[in-house]
Amino acid sequence: MMNMILKIRLTITALVILVYCQAFSQNRYKDINFSAPLKIPLVLAGNFAELRSNHFHTGLDIKTNNREGYKLYAIEEGYIARINVSHWGYGLCIYVQHPNGYTSVYAHCKSFTSEIEAFVRKAQRKKEKETITLYPGPEQFPVERGQVIGFSGNSGSSVAPHLHFEIRDTKTEEPINPLLFEFDVKDDIPPIVKGIKIYSLNGANINGKNTDIIYSAVKTTEGYNLERKAPIMIHGKIGLAINTIDKLNEAPNKCGIYSIELYDGDSLIFQQKLERLNFYTNRYINTHMDYLQYRFRKESYHKSFLSKNNKLDIYGKIKDKGILIFEQNEVKKMKYIVSDVYGNKSELNFELQGEPSLKMQNTQKPNPIQFNASKKNEIVRSNFKAYLPQGALYDDATIQFQEYPARHNTISAVFDFNTDSVPIHKYYILKLKLAGVKPAHQNKLVIAELSKNMKRLSSKGGTIKDGWVSSKVRSFGNYAIAIDTIKPKIIPLNLDNKKYKTTQEIKFKISDNLSGIDTYKVKIDGVWFHSFYNPKSNLLRVPFDQYNKITNGKHKLVATITDERKNTTVFKANIEL
Repeated sequence: MMNMILKIRLTITALVILVYCQAFSQNRYKDINFSAPLKIPLVLAGNFAELRSNHFHTGLDIKTNNREGYKLYAIEEGYIARINVSHWGYGLCIYVQHPNGYTSVYAHCKSFTSEIEAFVRKAQRKKEKETITLYPGPEQFPVERGQVIGFSGNSGSSVAPHLHFEIRDTKTEEPINPLLFEFDVKDDIPPIVKGIKIYSLNGANINGKNTDIIYSAVKTTEGYNLERKAPIMIHGKIGLAINTIDKLNEAPNKCGIYSIELYDGDSLIFQQKLERLNFYTNRYINTHMDYLQYRFRKESYHKSFLSKNNKLDIYGKIKDKGILIFEQNEVKKMKYIVSDVYGNKSELNFELQGEPSLKMQNTQKPNPIQFNASKKNEIVRSNFKAYLPQGALYDDATIQFQEYPARHNTISAVFDFNTDSVPIHKYYILKLKLAGVKPAHQNKLVIAELSKNMKRLSSKGGTIKDGWVSSKVRSFGNYAIAIDTIKPKIIPLNLDNKKYKTTQEIKFKISDNLSGIDTYKVKIDGVWFHSFYNPKSNLLRVPFDQYNKITNGKHKLVATITDERKNTTVFKANIEL
């Protein structure tokens, strides 16, 4: 009797587990019926979790026929919970919170509807500032499903007109793959597999070499195989990565992958699924992908093994952190299955064989500077200091450090601190020693990162204390002290002899040589006027409209431009309308 009861309990448990696994594998979002954010065919320039520099893409980039001004529609009832105006990032952006627990995001807008625009302009005038973030309450801007809330554009960091569209979990703010909600986006194209990379871990030997090796893939009628026909011989520990992208109908753009599974025979040993992301861990993409292959060749390699410091929550089953060990004459029949959201799949099959006669190699580098990803790390020299907190690195690293003479555009030596070789996760403190700078000029100093050819400078700001310039930076590179005593430039584009003859807008070209434009302000007859700055084109516009009302006649215009080191240019003109 007890045996029968036990069997029944085990059967029920197995059924519960089976039902749970089936439910987990199904699309839990498909029953939520959102409407489309645009009333044009939804053709994608980019999709969710596509690999980007330092982050996974967190939404869909919907093409707008290379035009601005398409109406944007709320995908469900709710209210506008956030409005953001920024020069970079999402630019003009609206967040709509819905009662079903989701928030929709509409970024890179050209403009908002008149009611929202009036609300934003009022707040901007109060702060006398263009960039702003606002949080209206539920009663301020309730919206209905299908209501127009704005117009598509190219604002912020966008490089071409499109709508960046997201769906987030309101409670956690985690972005969710919008295609799981079954918007009308066409895709019957299987993912494309371009090849694999095998990583030599701890000096493993791969086909006679103690280095990482890339093998290209070829498509066959049955799937993908490697171009190399002979077995790949290995001795030691290795990791694998697959170079794969997806494409959707009606667009040539390279998009991201939804799911990757790696099998050793019939055994699943590594699994990833890009259903949702977390902004706090998104930068760990730098250790998930092959950092250098993406940075220098824009190739999308997804690693199937974990580094020392990887906090991404996109993985399912992982055996032995994805690391494979070959010592005997064993043959492993490996298989990758790559899938998109719509169930289109591609399969890559290849064999790896252990070969004990191959020689391992000591991986200890002659350079004595070794950084441990699990600890704090530092370099202290007489004129250079760097303090990296624990977790700043993704994996242990051998660090290169060299000092070069000052360049014509720097006032200190140039320090080559592991340039381009290792990604950084957290900000670290960098300090460079002052030398021979007049006290009056010390507040004009910055730590600057130099380009590879040492000609272009990028300011990282800086504070001066006890004879050192210090700043928080988030990358390795060439660093030096530079000085910014040059005022920003401002050039009027449509003022003729300082007399203005139309009533549309005044335009200026503004720029700065190093530390960058920090503030800008335009006043006419002593009254603050809305001005709009586009750093991508260095254009500053002052439109005359219902928010910038001006009468016919003579007026005094004063435009004040200040850079980050507080160098200020004041442009004055008598204008006549």
